[in-house]
Amino acid sequence: MALIGAAQFLRTVESYRLLWIAGKFGGGKTSLAFYMSKAYMEKGYRLITNGRCMWADNLADLDFVNESGHLKSIVVLDEGGLEFKASAQIEMIAAYAAKMDCIYILPSFFPPVRRAQVVTAQPLFAFFTIGIPLIVYRWDVQLKGFKDGGYFYWWKPSEIYGIYSRQDPGDMAWDITEWLAQKSEDFRALHGRRNRLSQVEESPTDLLLEAANTFAEAAESLPVPERKRSRGRSKT
Repeated sequence: MALIGAAQFLRTVESYRLLWIAGKFGGGKTSLAFYMSKAYMEKGYRLITNGRCMWADNLADLDFVNESGHLKSIVVLDEGGLEFKASAQIEMIAAYAAKMDCIYILPSFFPPVRRAQVVTAQPLFAFFTIGIPLIVYRWDVQLKGFKDGGYFYWWKPSEIYGIYSRQDPGDMAWDITEWLAQKSEDFRALHGRRNRLSQVEESPTDLLLEAANTFAEAAESLPVPERKRSRGRSKT
């Protein structure tokens, strides 16, 4: 089981820490999310998800993994696009994604809000019908005035089947987002920032949505790399 040609894609996900995996129902979105999680878990990350997965940790058992307050977690919200719709007025979780070392993955048929679509991936072709266990994916990054992307391949994706329940509709993300919000508060307190973050009436899901907006705004402020000029003759 392997992702082929995915090195740049994985580096991009680590840079922006928010990925929407698009595609049809039953198209392998969640399978890819959990396979990616496995790769990070081998680096010491923990898995937090709203679905049933053999690899997932119980929120009640999770705590900071070191004295600096790093969660070092992969957060997979299955069909998360259903909940990344409304807007909010504060940021909370996103501001600490890099500091607390969290990566968010949204495998969802329904698209999240545009600002949560900075990094996307979706399957293009599957060769199962001709007996080849291979899926071709396209990934993209879209920022102001800058686009990047490419392709990668998943060989033998069926080897991950059984690790999670494909029939489980998954819980809503309330418990996870509340937990993440509280951990953000704990992180601030750990580093001497004891004033609580602004309290609002929005749901925890709205807070996580605002986190996605913050990700996008921060990403859009990055300088756009200049493309090298062609070495061909200049026009006269």
